[in-house]
Amino acid sequence: MRLDRNQEKAVNHVTGPAIVIAGPGSGKTTVVTARILNLIQTHNIPPSQILAIAFNRKAVEEMETRILQRLTASATETSEKPVIRTLHAFGKDLITENHKRAGFNHNPEIWSGQIDQIIADERKQIEHKIATTEVAIYKIQHKSTGKCYIGQTTNPDRRRKEHFSNSSNDRLRQAIKSAGETQFSFEVIEWISGREANRREAHWITYYRDSGDVFNRADPMRVQYNNQLLLEMFCQHFGIPYEAHLDTHPDFENLRDRFDGIKETVMRAKRQVITGLFDPKTLTDRVARAFAEKYEARKTEANAVDFEDMIIYAAYLLETCPDLRQTYRDKYPYLLVDEFQDIAPADFRLIELLSENLFAVGDDDQAIYGFRGGNSEIMLKFTDRKDVAKYEITRNYRSTSTIVEHARALIERNAPRIRKDLRAYNPMQQHIKTVQTTPETAAAALLRELKSSQETAVLARTNYETDQIQAMLTNHATTPEVTTIHKSKGREWEKVILIHNTLERQFPRRNSELTEERRVFYVAMTRAKTELVVLGGRCPFVPEFEKIRKNLGYCLRQFAYWRARRKRKKEEM
Repeated sequence: MRLDRNQEKAVNHVTGPAIVIAGPGSGKTTVVTARILNLIQTHNIPPSQILAIAFNRKAVEEMETRILQRLTASATETSEKPVIRTLHAFGKDLITENHKRAGFNHNPEIWSGQIDQIIADERKQIEHKIATTEVAIYKIQHKSTGKCYIGQTTNPDRRRKEHFSNSSNDRLRQAIKSAGETQFSFEVIEWISGREANRREAHWITYYRDSGDVFNRADPMRVQYNNQLLLEMFCQHFGIPYEAHLDTHPDFENLRDRFDGIKETVMRAKRQVITGLFDPKTLTDRVARAFAEKYEARKTEANAVDFEDMIIYAAYLLETCPDLRQTYRDKYPYLLVDEFQDIAPADFRLIELLSENLFAVGDDDQAIYGFRGGNSEIMLKFTDRKDVAKYEITRNYRSTSTIVEHARALIERNAPRIRKDLRAYNPMQQHIKTVQTTPETAAAALLRELKSSQETAVLARTNYETDQIQAMLTNHATTPEVTTIHKSKGREWEKVILIHNTLERQFPRRNSELTEERRVFYVAMTRAKTELVVLGGRCPFVPEFEKIRKNLGYCLRQFAYWRARRKRKKEEM
């Protein structure tokens, strides 16, 4: 296994905490694999004393294959091999082996898709309540002008007070403020079932609009159920006290959409647990908190753990059982963690308890899982520790010099970040093509670029966009791979076509941090070996890396880089 000088330094690290600061295409997995082999073959460390943590099952399989291929025949004969796991799988093993100490009567059931079923059941119950509850269609009317507002509620008295104190309808609110509350009457027109409420509200809005005027603007039929009715049923279902003007409270905006994302809200909160067990009361979102309390209670009754519990309970066991913690530290005195930039606080809690010989490898510039609870600041803080040995592998063996320099120009705008001397092994200069496209021209531009015979990937920010792209290519014989940027991480292609801001979705996403969105764009750029094509509409990241073409500093850096490279080659000879 050939290594460059910086890779060798990292591989030869033996004991004590260490961080390997890596760049894209720099051989992160190679370094982890080589260090494991070095510990076994050079320092005679029994393979079973080495624990390697990889980001996903695919990475585990790749690492296992590489190591088993290179282990000496004598080591293979002993049937010993390093323990390579995802962190969740390791946590599961730890809990299973010590389930009674973790508070379980027997081996806990592993829940995977059960939360999705519970969410679906909760949604059905809420929708049934909405459909069958008695709803009042009411009218608030100006006594002199006859202008009125039509609404619906399960509690007319409360809703009347809300409107007269501070109506959620801006036109009605201004009219009441101007004319005074006494100039308006409140009347329940009829009581009907929730499933009929929108239709009847729309009927009465039309009726009063024809005979005079109404304050209403929105069409009730645009959604299945009125937001006010949804709010009242959510509060009733989850036992949440209904406060005055709750319909204008930010915690209860877009309830239907937010309930669709409630699984991720709960799981993201669990990834932040750094002491004890998960407590649903820590959730600030009241609907998510109420749901989490019901979900956790059902899980406890079933003697089960979910995906994130595997980390939380494992860490809790090691924290509360010093003898057990020492047992595992003695069992695995050497711990290696790949993709260190993507770990969440709960992950680091477990990792830190396992070994003082933590050898972590990562690239904070490729930290793109913040939406799932990943926190690149953990890597930054670990790097700053005085007791941690630091190694840097930043020579890119994947991409051309052009791609590396342009990607570097983009990512160096981020802060805070660990500064790196990113450089390419391949000196090839090749123009990065940027093409302005619209929804109408995107398909033609994409098909033109797919005519090349190179191994090609089409990358986009979201699953929605990849579905759109697949539809574009349905009637064309192309050799697809089409995937999201997140799924492309750790992979590479000769040619990469990045599509952005042309298929309705925005890049950067409005609800994400700009620094993380820039990292996502950076990951996409650095998947390409020789050719990078960027198709799309307006995006702030494109001019950020394009400016390098006009920048004198780029030329100077290139000159300095090649001079330094020639010098290093002479020294190595």
